[in-house]
Amino acid sequence: MRELKLALILLTAPLVALYALSQIRADYALYAEVRDYGHPATAIVQSVEPDTFIGRNTSGRELIYTLELPGFTPITGLAHMSKSAADKFSPGQEIEVVYAATDPTLTTLSVTHAWHALVSDLIIFGAYAAVLALTFALSRARPERMARA
Repeated sequence: MRELKLALILLTAPLVALYALSQIRADYALYAEVRDYGHPATAIVQSVEPDTFIGRNTSGRELIYTLELPGFTPITGLAHMSKSAADKFSPGQEIEVVYAATDPTLTTLSVTHAWHALVSDLIIFGAYAAVLALTFALSRARPERMARA
């Protein structure tokens, strides 16, 4: 049974890694665009909802806001944050956001918030890679132990 679990982890690892790397790429693109071409704007908070992961509530919150720019349809933005940070916001409240002049659909609460999201994703991916490396090492070491027994 243990070998089956290890095999399942190793078989699904490329898909998880690909998803994680695509998320890191998207977060870096957002950070780079708002850092280099960011313009401040005022958005309206639509809601503050519990953050979910695979259908289960987490301790964080999602701040959903709408940004209206001349010549564009309303742009909906989303920011993940702690419950204590989210308690400062309420529906209908005006907030300052930053959008990329090159692509106004790229929005964030601030350049710092975009940076924190990128660093958070990198830390999670690093931890996942370490666990995957350990799993791979254990799966490689197991046949040698079996041969000795």
